[in-house]
Amino acid sequence: MPLSPRRGHLVLAGAWIAAALAVGFALAQGDRAAGVGGAGTVPPSLVATPAPARAATTMPAADWRTLVGGPGPESIPVREAEGVSMVAAADIAQLLDASKFWRGDLRKLELRTPAHRVVLTIDNPFVVIDDHTVRLAAAVRSIDGELFAPVALVDSLPREATLARLYHDASRRVVLRVPPAGIVTGPRVAVESGATTLTFPVDRPDEVVVAGRDRAHFRVRFSGFYAGSLPAGFPEGSVVRAVRPIATAGGSAFEIEVAPEAAGFRLDSDVPGRRVTLAFETAPSGGLERFAPEGPSGPRAIHVVVLDPGHGGTDLGVTVRGAIEKDLTLQLARLVKTELERRMRTRVVLTRDDDRELTGAQRAERANQARADLVISLHFDGLPEGRARGATAYCPPATFVTTGREPAAGGPIPLIPWRDVALRHAVAARELSGDLLSALELRAQGPTRLREILPYPMLGVNAPGLLLECATLTSDADRARVTAPHGLAELAATIAEGIEAWQRNE
Repeated sequence: MPLSPRRGHLVLAGAWIAAALAVGFALAQGDRAAGVGGAGTVPPSLVATPAPARAATTMPAADWRTLVGGPGPESIPVREAEGVSMVAAADIAQLLDASKFWRGDLRKLELRTPAHRVVLTIDNPFVVIDDHTVRLAAAVRSIDGELFAPVALVDSLPREATLARLYHDASRRVVLRVPPAGIVTGPRVAVESGATTLTFPVDRPDEVVVAGRDRAHFRVRFSGFYAGSLPAGFPEGSVVRAVRPIATAGGSAFEIEVAPEAAGFRLDSDVPGRRVTLAFETAPSGGLERFAPEGPSGPRAIHVVVLDPGHGGTDLGVTVRGAIEKDLTLQLARLVKTELERRMRTRVVLTRDDDRELTGAQRAERANQARADLVISLHFDGLPEGRARGATAYCPPATFVTTGREPAAGGPIPLIPWRDVALRHAVAARELSGDLLSALELRAQGPTRLREILPYPMLGVNAPGLLLECATLTSDADRARVTAPHGLAELAATIAEGIEAWQRNE
């Protein structure tokens, strides 16, 4: 039957609608098969979509926190398919900040960044990266509606500044986006001629810091993020007994347990080779650095802590752009007092709790009258050139040794000048300094330095003690950190952590 003009128009319109729906459905199905969403209704054969909306997954928080003291870098999971480790193409696009372009007729997915492109073809092991072709160990697959590529693709991507760098951490079965500070991977262990060496591949060898020097808790800190696995055991004859990751505010840090027979250590940063080598040797030799002196292990009883806020009254201390040392030391001492009383069952005494000037003798007398178990004189540094930054501890030199034996009958009685009585506690003071500086280093409040010299505030103090220059006010970065709204509170918490570590004496 002939159609009326009106009815003919309706049928023709319906046909166009049906055709459009069919094309849209076909494109949507192709997008789902390739893991490309949101572009199925666009008719051209080359479909552009933004980076995927789904967020890349991350490792369990507890796992990253062990290594970095906070959230780790963005990562995506690796899954096994037919015996091959695979990653989702959409997740790779997420880490690279790449746009996706799907060609359903060719079953190809193109990932584009401003400077690079990666072309993946379903059921094909050949991948086009910029202007060259790479053959992977297995073909690209469509699995459960998503496009997956062998994880080997990660190692084939260009290594240059315009493209995010990815790293396959096989031990945790993830691919992560390498942070700006780079990464540190598992150390290689070697034992030879009385020396045990740990060689860490690292992106920034010149930024390694030794944060603790005692054998039981030797600590080293890297600016890069740790990816990989630690040795499960050590060869026979190794003086290294264990390596453990410890929390740090940035980068990564490790605690190394070293046997008592180790005489010293050597640190070598090979910048061109991108590696750091730690050697622990049993035979004393030139160039070896000494370990920190160590007293007996076991918890220490701390009944009284004396905090000595430096300067006061007419003695302003260092003054830089509104930051006045005498005010900062008093504020910090009050915050440390609150932290310690919250964390520990101990009494905290301040040598001054207001803006007054005290002599060194008055400060020592107040510490001794309180029967202090430890004394910390709080200060802030300042240097004319303004380039130095970080914290410095001054403690009595631990070269002073007492035997603890009674003098022989008729023999001379060894005497210590009263002003130098702090030397009796030099080893404990050195350990306290190490724990405080280690805490500062691991909380990114360094760099830190140790000076073994009897500081003026410790003259006449009969207790383990030190002078702590908590930061350098002439450094713009340090000054901004400590004068920030929570800067002194964070510094106080770090100092309290160091004191707790000294009390545990593990």
